[in-house]
Amino acid sequence: MLKPERRTPVDLLIVAVIVAVVIVAGVAIWASSSVENTESDPSPVAAAPPASATAVPASYSEAWRAASDATAGPVIVGGVVVTGDGETVVGHDATSGRQLWSYRRDLPLCGVSGWSASGRDYAIAVYRNSRGCSEVTALFGSTGKRATTRSSDADNSLDFSFDRDYFLAQGDTRLEIWRSDLVRTIEYGRVDAPVNPGSQPRSGCELVSSAIGSPKVAIVERCGIEPGYRLTVLGSTLDSNEKLEEFGSTLITGDLGSPPRVVAVGSNSVAVYVSSPEPMLETYAFDGTLQNRTSLLGGPVGAESKPISGDGIVTFWTGKATVVLDAETLQARFQVPETLGPGVVMAGSLLLPSATGISEHKLVDGQPIRSIPVPRDGYTGGVITLGVIGDDLVQQWGSTVSVLSP
Repeated sequence: MLKPERRTPVDLLIVAVIVAVVIVAGVAIWASSSVENTESDPSPVAAAPPASATAVPASYSEAWRAASDATAGPVIVGGVVVTGDGETVVGHDATSGRQLWSYRRDLPLCGVSGWSASGRDYAIAVYRNSRGCSEVTALFGSTGKRATTRSSDADNSLDFSFDRDYFLAQGDTRLEIWRSDLVRTIEYGRVDAPVNPGSQPRSGCELVSSAIGSPKVAIVERCGIEPGYRLTVLGSTLDSNEKLEEFGSTLITGDLGSPPRVVAVGSNSVAVYVSSPEPMLETYAFDGTLQNRTSLLGGPVGAESKPISGDGIVTFWTGKATVVLDAETLQARFQVPETLGPGVVMAGSLLLPSATGISEHKLVDGQPIRSIPVPRDGYTGGVITLGVIGDDLVQQWGSTVSVLSP
């Protein structure tokens, strides 16, 4: 019979050291993980979206306001108004402003956006770490509960665009498109560790503007020593050979003045706002062929001017007017001068921000109906973006979200 092994004090010391190292490492990983550095306070009851307005109210007053430096415009999803400020995302009751849920990470927010995809209403929260705006969490808008997350390389600031199927996150050197489960379908531009080397059609370009419309994404970019800005149209997913599918790429300006802005991507074309040499809405086929030009009132605008889509139209602010496009053909229906931002539809009317408040217009031709005075204490200029929830109206300028109730 073999004698049992005798453990010496040295053996026991080595085992103790190994156990201690494992415990310390485990605690360090846990302490630095997103779970440990996250404070989630979801709502136990899902918010119920209010009924749509049957008429535009005759008057409005401010019900509440909140700071929201991480949103580019009103985020309304899952029956709540969502704000993002500092490190915290909050879902508010639209009428009272009462906090329904909150989500916080020990990281600064890059941006917050709403997204209704595949029957799910998400608030997309993007946080910045050492890799850029790379930490992404999808929260259910009605409760604030976490749905899914992702992490990947990203630039230090991002612009968002989305449709019912895909979400586009664009920086100045790279962009990604995600499905509703936040799985990436394509990446374009700077790729530090490419799965398929040589799969990018060009490199070293500055991405200026983009928009998505299933199953295409349109990008305005500035590449190398080219004399103007380039419009590139890609597929939203990889082709059968697991490569980017490029439908067209062509120079659309003859100089590097104010960059063009992608307004919308339709089923057969792309609408682009060009401010130089004169303000125009230009429509291009996916192969880059110019189809139509419409003169507009306007001037140079940047990423702060974002289109709003819904109810069969797309609205875009040119800096001096709001142009209204048909969502299917992307042709300009009309423009309304002296506005302060894009418009939204309530009860069949077009509502636009103006210097005196909210102007109501006929949706079919833009003819004015009336002007509704609204308070904007603290507003000093810049674009105002609107949102609608029931018969409440949400307006945002700068980092201020102001909710108006009848």
